[in-house]
Amino acid sequence: MGINKKLRSKIANFLFEREMRYYKREQKSVPFSEAKTIGILYDATNERDYELVKKFVKEIREQKKDVLALGYYNAKELPNMRYVKLGLDFFTKKSLNWHLKPNQAAISNFINAKFDILINLTIEKNFPLKYIFAKTKAKFKIGKYDKKNAAYYDMMIQTDENVSLGKFIELTVHYLNQLRNADLQKT
Repeated sequence: MGINKKLRSKIANFLFEREMRYYKREQKSVPFSEAKTIGILYDATNERDYELVKKFVKEIREQKKDVLALGYYNAKELPNMRYVKLGLDFFTKKSLNWHLKPNQAAISNFINAKFDILINLTIEKNFPLKYIFAKTKAKFKIGKYDKKNAAYYDMMIQTDENVSLGKFIELTVHYLNQLRNADLQKT
């Protein structure tokens, strides 16, 4: 990583931490079976990962849930074979300001959406997706274990360092269903 990128990253994290100090949201455990709106964040740069998320979104929709997925494509432009579809939005490097803060109408809409559950399918560190995840007003937030950013999660899944996205999706579904079962047993 060049000096300019390191400096941008340090400034981005400093400004992010300062902005998040006073951020509040309504937290609520929502069983997956009762959730009506689901948000998904993911890195859409890899074609195979994009296809996995598309399939996951389809599976959730088959359960009569509203789903909105927002993917980050790590380039200035989307390739020709990728285009925004209903419920599958994208943003690129072009949507980031100098300190890596995402800024675009689709991003603002996503952040302000009142999701019952927000699923962060980001496997690798990704500042723009971390920013959006932390700022979103979702009631229940789930993603990969990240000790440094634990304050932004309601539930984290600890995995092997090199977990594939497909395996992580399986684990996420498993634990969301366990949450449902645990909640049903309490009542």
